[in-house]
This record gives sequence, structure tokens and C-alpha cells, in this order.
Amino acid sequence: MENSFKQSMRWLHTYSGLIVGWLLFAIFVTGTTSFYRTEINTWMKPELQYSKPSIETINIAKQKALELSNKSKIQVTLPNSRSNYISIMWFEKQKNSKKPSRVIKYYDASTGAEITPRQTRGGDFLYRFHFELYGIPKFAGRWIISIATMSMLVAIITGIIIHSRIFKDTFTFRNKANPRGWMDAHILPAVAALPFHIMITYSGLLLFIRLIMPWGIDAVYQNDFRTFFKDFSILKQMPMDKPSKNSSHYVLEKKNLDNILEKANNIWPNNIGSFSIDNENGSKIEVSPKEKSSIYSLRFDREYAIYDAKSTKLIYQSKTPAGDSVVAKTHATFETLHRARFADSFMRFIFFICGVSGIVLAGTGLILWVEKRKKKYEKKKSYGFFVVDKLNIGTIAGLFIATAAYFIANRIIGFDIENRQNFEINIFFIVWLLSYVYAFFRNSKKAWIEQFAIASVLYLLIPIINLIIYKDGVFQRDSIYNYFDISSLILSFIFAVGTYFLRRKYVKGAIK
Repeated sequence: MENSFKQSMRWLHTYSGLIVGWLLFAIFVTGTTSFYRTEINTWMKPELQYSKPSIETINIAKQKALELSNKSKIQVTLPNSRSNYISIMWFEKQKNSKKPSRVIKYYDASTGAEITPRQTRGGDFLYRFHFELYGIPKFAGRWIISIATMSMLVAIITGIIIHSRIFKDTFTFRNKANPRGWMDAHILPAVAALPFHIMITYSGLLLFIRLIMPWGIDAVYQNDFRTFFKDFSILKQMPMDKPSKNSSHYVLEKKNLDNILEKANNIWPNNIGSFSIDNENGSKIEVSPKEKSSIYSLRFDREYAIYDAKSTKLIYQSKTPAGDSVVAKTHATFETLHRARFADSFMRFIFFICGVSGIVLAGTGLILWVEKRKKKYEKKKSYGFFVVDKLNIGTIAGLFIATAAYFIANRIIGFDIENRQNFEINIFFIVWLLSYVYAFFRNSKKAWIEQFAIASVLYLLIPIINLIIYKDGVFQRDSIYNYFDISSLILSFIFAVGTYFLRRKYVKGAIK
């Protein structure tokens, strides 16, 4: 019975990981990069690289806000540890569209000069690909990701069951180009970051709970999601005044804005992150902190203070969590953990390293399947084995090549090209597709070596292209850009080392 049960678990572990393994690998790669989504957004707008926060930043932000206070509602975001510029966002109605369009203006945090960055989806593209793919209906993409996430959870649980010596094997690593060596490479990251893998997978499923298990919400709220969010967030507590049709537009005074921000600074000392001016709902100003003090600080349950723009009196200050629901608190905790919204720079880096271990876990699992069956199926000329082998190359090496090409495209595509952000994304998918095509028509052993070498060269080119295009003021640019270039050099080195060892084993005949 024990052998039969373990055999069943082994089969389930193998194929729950293999069938969606290539998608899981892509989910881990794009999800791990999304921990630095804001930094990638900033890097892919190099026009912003010379902006640096100063003692004048808050005064500049206030002045720009007053200049745009004729808009119905504007959102002003100040620089923080992850961005170096001032941004102001509002929505404008379009003549031929019911949906208003979003307008964002960027300003230098030291001089106040307006900056016009290039059009790009930046890290947002990788972030959204992580949980809804691209080019297919949004809900279809999320359903696919949900199924893959469930398969990952099954693979984790069955992996724990079948590896009875899992913790002992963690301290045993055999650097051999054989199934035993790949097994060690698969187990090591699995156990080293096992709590993270369980948390990130389970929390990912919870984020899709309203999609994959909507029956409870439907039974109580009849698809009225706004009422649902009101019951589980501060929306049910905050003032919801309706704008008066006859009220005239209030002209915000500088002294009032100064007074309000000074009061907010008393609540969050030196920690004001953003403020908005709302002229639609009775002329109010909402202020939010830069660093969140609660793990429950989410979109619908967050910290902020609302002031009357005329009297400067505090109208409402939110407290998180808003309600006493254990279910809502649990959901908020897992959501915050999954997105690392609570994390400072150190914890974000820890999450990133754990994400890298997930990439290694998924990648080595795919390779292990091939290595364990290579002798058996290569002789039989199995088409299924051939396809899995080639898909591994195109997915593992190809995704990194495509990502590097995406970053390089950001620098070399013309600034004024219409819909240039779509060109960047198209290059990402074209390069990724070419990687698959190359793998299918090339000897597998050589394809691994050559694609790793290509990846190494491309990541090396990123800082070189940066240096060529922006050779002036290299030491004056914001540190985010330097860190990104250093990360590219590290990736280039990793792929160069991988190329070296694959080449050496190939020459020695260890790769068969």
C-alpha cells in the first residue's frame, strides 16, 4: 500500500509539474522580476535618470499641484526609495469614449522641470504577464494561471511526500551531469525556500479566489463587488459625499495646502508619500504615507487622512485593518505577502532570492524529467521526449533571452515612434519564438550552449548600450539605474559560467 501510494504521488508530482512546467517557469521568472516592478519602470524611462530628491522636492510638488488644481482630481506622488521623480496623475474625458484616459506628468524632483519620458509598459508588462499572460482575454489568462498555480501546489505537496529524505538530501549536492546531480539541484532550492514556495503558491491561489470560487460571494452579494469591498475595507467607513451640481469650483490656496501637509506630517513624520486634491467631492485633500505601517495596507484597506481643503480640518483618518473579520485579515495578509508590499529594501531582496530559488526549482524539474529518460527515449526516437527537450531549451534559455531583448529594445527603439511600447512587447515575443524555433532545428546539446552564450552577450550589452547612449553624467544619474546595470552584468556572468561548464562537459563527452 505504501509503495502504491508513493508511486501514485510520484506520478502526480511528475506530471502536475511537467504539463504546466514551462508556464510555471515563466510565472516564476516574471513574478520574481515583479518584486522590482517599480524599479524596472523607472529604468525603462531613462529620461528620468538625472532627477534626484532634494529639500525642495515637497515645495515643487505643492507648486505643480496648485498649477493643476483646476482638474477635477489629481494624484501627486513624491519620490521614495524606489522612484526618484515627482508624478502627477489625473483622468480626462475623451470625446469618442465613455472611459476617461489617464494622464501622467513627470517632474524633476530638484528643479521642477517637466520631463517627458518615452512610452513603455516597463515592468508592468512583466507583472501583468505573471498573472494574466498577454494577448488573450484577461479572465481566460487568469484562469490558465490559476490552474497552473494549483498544479504547482499539488507538485509541492506530493514532492514533500515522495522525498522521505528531503531534508537530509538538502545537505548533499553532487555536481554531476546525470539524473542524481539534477535531482540534488532540484531538491536544494525546494527545501531551502520551502516555506516561501508554499506561501507564494497558496497566496497566489487566494488572489484568484473570487474568480475560481465565486459562489459564496455570489450567494451573499449577487455579484455586487462594490458592496463586498465596502464590507471588508475602509470604504464602508470613509465619507462618501456626492458632489453638488450647483457648487462652484474651489480655488485651492497655497497656505491651505501647506497647512494640511504640515498636519499630515505630524501624523506621519517625514513620511508623506502622496496627496490628492479632489474637487468633485466637496474640495478635499487626501494624504497618504510613504512607508506603510501595517501589513493590511492594501488598495481597499489602507492608511490615509482626508482634510477639508477650505477649512484644513481633518475629516477622516483611516485605520488598518478597518474591520474585525478574521477572514478579511487573513486574505489581506496573504495578499501583502505575495506582492511584498510590506517589504523594505532588505526584505524585498530576500523575497527576490527566494523567487530565484523558485526559478531554479521549476527549471531543474523540467531538465530532470529529460535526464531521467534520455537513455530510454533517445534510442526509441520518441517524439514526445523530443518535444519536451526542445521546449525546455526555448522556455528556460529563451525566456531570459527575450527579457534581455525587451530591455535592449527599450533603448534602441526611436523615442517618437507611435505605440513604441507595443514594439517593445512584440520584440519580446518574437525573440522568444525564435528561441523555440532555433531549439527545434538545432542539436540540443549545442542549442543549450549557444543560447546561454547569447543570453550572456545580451545582458552584457545592456550596460554597454546605456553607457554609449548616456555617456555624459554617468555618475550623476540615480542609483536605480546603476543597480540595474550591475544586475545585468551579474546575469551576464552567470550565463557565461553556465556556457563554460556546458561547453566543457560537451567537449569531454559528459553531455550525451
